[in-house]
Amino acid sequence: MSKTRNWREALGLPALEYSVPEHANTFWYSLGGITLTCFVVSFVTGAILSQFYNPTPAVAHASVNYIANTPWLRLIRSLHHWSANIGFLLLMAHMVRVMFTGAFRPPRIATYLVGLLLLAAVFALFFTGTVIKWDQEGYEAMAHFFAVNKLLGPLGAVFMEDFTLSTSMLARIYAMHISVFPILLLALIVFHLVYVKYFGISPKPYQSDEDYQASLTKGAKFTQHLKLLLIFGSLLIVVLFVLAILFPPGLLEKPKPGIEVTKPPWVFWILYPIESLVGIPGILLGSVILIIGFVSIPVLGLIMSNEKNLFRVVNIIVIVGLITWFAMLIITYLLPTMQHLK
Repeated sequence: MSKTRNWREALGLPALEYSVPEHANTFWYSLGGITLTCFVVSFVTGAILSQFYNPTPAVAHASVNYIANTPWLRLIRSLHHWSANIGFLLLMAHMVRVMFTGAFRPPRIATYLVGLLLLAAVFALFFTGTVIKWDQEGYEAMAHFFAVNKLLGPLGAVFMEDFTLSTSMLARIYAMHISVFPILLLALIVFHLVYVKYFGISPKPYQSDEDYQASLTKGAKFTQHLKLLLIFGSLLIVVLFVLAILFPPGLLEKPKPGIEVTKPPWVFWILYPIESLVGIPGILLGSVILIIGFVSIPVLGLIMSNEKNLFRVVNIIVIVGLITWFAMLIITYLLPTMQHLK
């Protein structure tokens, strides 16, 4: 037996040489793996930035300003910013592909639900990342956080400023951003990958079990699929570097309490029109609507036996959801900054 073979077996690489269907080796079925590239870049750049950030409220903004004005750190921060933004877009595109192709159906419901939790963790990381900039946008994000938790009563008490006097809320949110949510995200990624390996990559819409099994015999091994992911991931890293160099993220002034002059990051723009209409409760209302929309998809997969009707209903839900999302983005862009905090 060759030394190469010994090393391959020692690293467990033969375990990756399982069959995948023909359609898996396409861009649309590679979106999940490409998204993982953004997560890796975010983890690495975040670990570097954590060495230069100070979560003390009095100097937090100054530490971010130092990062933003030090050339190599500015590039790292810009890569962190763009990997987070592009990663969110790719994750949403992956979710849409999953819905359109029926990858939420049994027996892959658990895979879908873990993916949904991944999306929630990304939302949480986006929010905490906004706060720890500790500029005006970050300060107002935290103020909204307090307002929402106040509405939740005892459930939100643990996330209020006066929960503990031993440390600031900014430091606690920073701890969530660099430890709690990344650990949660990593655990969910592992579970998601295990489920994908166990249940296999989902068949195409309307594909019979016999045709799916036949595609497994015609398709490549996962190791070849992995090579495709590495190619797409490498191209993505080039794109991230170009964006990071050409469009570095800005930093607003130090926070001024008592005013509301910014809008949330674009990721949360879907909630802004609702908040502008009904106030702070609109954030909770919009979040509940989003959760119901996402969770309803696998529920429909369980209760609807007719595949054509299932795809028809789910496609309508997804299309309406996408139109609503884009409409909310446009409305938020056009809306003036409004006062929601009292």
